[in-house]
Amino acid sequence: MSIPETNGIFASHYLLKEQLSSGRVEEVWKAEDWTAEGAPVTLRLYAPHIRLDHHSLEQLQREQEQRAQLQHPHLLTPTHFGVYEGIPFEVAPLHLQQTVAQAAPLPENQIARLIAQVGSALEYLHTQQPPVLHRQINPDNIILDAQGNYLLAVPALSNQLRTLLHRATGTPLAQGTAYAAPELFGPHPVHSGASDVFALGVSLYELCTGETPWLGNGGLSLSQGAEIPIIAAPYSRILSNLVRACLHPDPERRPSAQVLVEEATYYLEYGNWKSYGAFGNVTAESIVYKKRSRLWPVLLILLLAGALAAAYYFFVWKAPGEEMAADVAVTATDTTSAQSAITDTTAAVRTPEETKPATPVKRQAAVRKPQARTKTQQTPTTTKPASSRSVQPAYPQPTSLEGYLNGLLNEEIPLQVRDRWRAQILKYFSPDAIIYARMHDAPLGSFGVGEFIDILLSTEEGNSIVIDKVIYDPEEENAIDEINVSIIAAQ
Repeated sequence: MSIPETNGIFASHYLLKEQLSSGRVEEVWKAEDWTAEGAPVTLRLYAPHIRLDHHSLEQLQREQEQRAQLQHPHLLTPTHFGVYEGIPFEVAPLHLQQTVAQAAPLPENQIARLIAQVGSALEYLHTQQPPVLHRQINPDNIILDAQGNYLLAVPALSNQLRTLLHRATGTPLAQGTAYAAPELFGPHPVHSGASDVFALGVSLYELCTGETPWLGNGGLSLSQGAEIPIIAAPYSRILSNLVRACLHPDPERRPSAQVLVEEATYYLEYGNWKSYGAFGNVTAESIVYKKRSRLWPVLLILLLAGALAAAYYFFVWKAPGEEMAADVAVTATDTTSAQSAITDTTAAVRTPEETKPATPVKRQAAVRKPQARTKTQQTPTTTKPASSRSVQPAYPQPTSLEGYLNGLLNEEIPLQVRDRWRAQILKYFSPDAIIYARMHDAPLGSFGVGEFIDILLSTEEGNSIVIDKVIYDPEEENAIDEINVSIIAAQ
């Protein structure tokens, strides 16, 4: 049995150009296929330094046949399998530039592209009958090709066959702890599609930060009570929420590959994540991020109520008052005007002791007549006509940005009043200003000004806000470019 070497010929028509990885279980070579005019290919050799038994070769053949049936534009599958001088090998086209492990960290738009393309390949595997589990998702198995597309390499070996080959070659089996979900460390470890999503989440965190979470201990740390890490700026809060959802310790609460594809496709189409999607919700304790569309029915009802109140005032209150003045003018027998009669009547109401002997009996009767008619209005006779309109309570308008932000949290002020402060608050900021919020000394996220106003209007508990730091826009005087705030939870 010949030993593969650089510039050597393997299986009669593969010229070995460069060894990409080596090991006793498998070797990967960059080669040229002479049957295809020297096309570059990847040649994977299994256990090249020993002769495998017949049972192992049969199992390899079965797995290769299963992988050959998988066809997806973002799934990298082998095109040929064979055995040469007792060495099983498979061939795949070499149309890649690098693995994403070599390209990290990736910008957010490339992370979204990766999620959409690799997620679609993962969705394809999970929807097969029966479902095909990848089990080995990590940055080394995600390929960036020459066209800038992301491909998911089909796992070369199942866990069962990999264990068999490690035993045959006498090499220890290294487990990928960094990408293993917490349920794989329990008393009944079961790999599922959610376990693949967890591994993808670990890979995404690594491609954003350049580090594996939990110091490479994977789900083992989660099972022992570790916290799910947050991806910090410059990545968006919603992307961080998406990755954290993939890393949830409960498999049932992780998103499916289909959901991930839908979210990433939206980003690629519109240039931003869904603000009100599954990952746009602010879930930090008392802050609940709700759709602003729910406010409009309330505002509409309030406007209708105001219109009805105005109509009631005009037809029920104001009109009878005018009739009262007319009656007084008609029944008055002296030469005084209707205005003086109303003035005397008002004075008589305020100081009854001054109206005893001087007022004629006929005039008193004329004045009392409209008083009897207004009895049905249930309005005290001592109320001036000018003050008869119901007055809404006045709410003091804040005089500072911190006052406005805290006012938005005050549920004693009607929602429509607080919402009208939006325009005043926006005047403090530049158009692209960012608000960095903290809660309980932990980062809550970064928000646009309008988005943060929506959050405060939707808060269900009375917290307070303290402004920690303000950075002004150098190109626009007195316009805030960045601001750091702390949300203090009510005790």
